[in-house]
Amino acid sequence: MALVYVGIGFFYKDKIKELLESELKKYNLAAGIVAVALVIFCWFIYRNGNRLYYFDMKPVYYKELISALLIPCAFGMVFARLVYWMEKINWLDGLNRFLALCGQATIPIMFMHIPLNHWKGAFEYGRVIYVVIGIGIPIVFTLMFNKYKAMRKLFGLPKW
Repeated sequence: MALVYVGIGFFYKDKIKELLESELKKYNLAAGIVAVALVIFCWFIYRNGNRLYYFDMKPVYYKELISALLIPCAFGMVFARLVYWMEKINWLDGLNRFLALCGQATIPIMFMHIPLNHWKGAFEYGRVIYVVIGIGIPIVFTLMFNKYKAMRKLFGLPKW
């Protein structure tokens, strides 16, 4: 399934770039309609504690293959337009830089979650601590070691 997402990104990269950079209002309208549809979908699917839709790539569980493509692509479209507008708002500059740093440090963040998932049962920390540790430690690690070429190569760290 991951190869399908990579293929979509590769073959539609020009369309994705246009979606990220275009000033046309039709993209905003389409993203707004998709966002409302996703909110309604999520409300319907997850209300009253029910979980009618489940998608998890780790155990390779795909109940509905079409939904496994449509829903992530729909969220991607909405996020692309949100990123476009976030870049235009000056007072969000600090948040934009932090999110860019997180985007550049995805490999350390991804690998930090391997031991975190293992330790989750032993330490019984909640979701907030899980996110803070899972993002905070790799970001600090990246900031400390990104100036050394050997460390960048060894751990896949971005260069600034």
